[in-house]
Amino acid sequence: MPPRSLARFALLASGAATVVVAATLLGPTPLSWEDIRQVSVRPWFTGEAPTQVFWHIRVPRTLLGAVAGAGLAIGGVVLQALFRNPLAEPYTLGLASGASLAAACGFLFLPDGVRGNFAGIPTLVLCAFLGAAGAMALVYGLSRVRAGRDTDRLLLAGVCVAYLCAAGVLLIFFFSDRAVTLDTVFWMMGALGRQRPQAIFEILLVLVPTLVFVAWKHRALDLLALSDDVAATRGVSVGRVMWGSYVLVGTLTAVIVANCGPIGFVGLMIPHISRALFGVRTLPLLLGGALLGAAFLSLCDGLARLLPQADLPVGVVTNVLGAAFFFYLLATRDVVHTAARN
Repeated sequence: MPPRSLARFALLASGAATVVVAATLLGPTPLSWEDIRQVSVRPWFTGEAPTQVFWHIRVPRTLLGAVAGAGLAIGGVVLQALFRNPLAEPYTLGLASGASLAAACGFLFLPDGVRGNFAGIPTLVLCAFLGAAGAMALVYGLSRVRAGRDTDRLLLAGVCVAYLCAAGVLLIFFFSDRAVTLDTVFWMMGALGRQRPQAIFEILLVLVPTLVFVAWKHRALDLLALSDDVAATRGVSVGRVMWGSYVLVGTLTAVIVANCGPIGFVGLMIPHISRALFGVRTLPLLLGGALLGAAFLSLCDGLARLLPQADLPVGVVTNVLGAAFFFYLLATRDVVHTAARN
């Protein structure tokens, strides 16, 4: 990594850590300077209200946002390189739609059991993960029906599966009563408020191997970002790298959606911002994107908590910011023709 990139990375790492720590201080219950001092000098298990709010609510929720944001950003970096498409992101593959459909089915057919547990895993999380995994398998199968350029067919198959699952969710809404529909809609907005301590470790269990694999194959992804032919002539096993990256990113996205709901636009925005800071090389782009994604989503959730007497889902904040960022891309860059050429 060039010295300039190393300096930027170090600065970004310190800034991201500061943002994540600051996000723990945001919320509807204000913490005074005395409360913050008590939190910093007293053990986490004390029974005082500020300590309870800080350690048992805000810290786990902020850490969940950090690991989820890092995972979505990594997925965006990898998929934009594989598809050579600046508009690609993890949810392009229909994973979020599959998870949403499965969760909606759980609300409809298991109105009580969906709030229970199966083998220590909440039923809603299990339904969402199975739905995302099923969507990933369906996209893979559709993309392999005929011979052709796999990345093109993979992207189109993801769009088809997303529309199919969206239609299924609408049917769930139609056949559900009002209470079940409201619960389903709240989950589908993307929220970190129903966090479990295990959720952080579940995401990390997939995030770390994905990060290691992509960092190991960063040169291959650099070549794949140019073209499949260039990568193949340089000795890259195109199919192995592409499908390995797809399965890992798909599984990572499925775990994130299962625990947090569908949180959009993070995988679209963060790679563009990271690319502006670190260039197009996969390794610095990947590491910078992970830090930016962690800081971005944890900060968005902190801002969502500032709304009084309401737990605003973080997906609402990311959708608003993502739409604004998308308008910015359309106004300043020729992303449509770039995507069409690729």
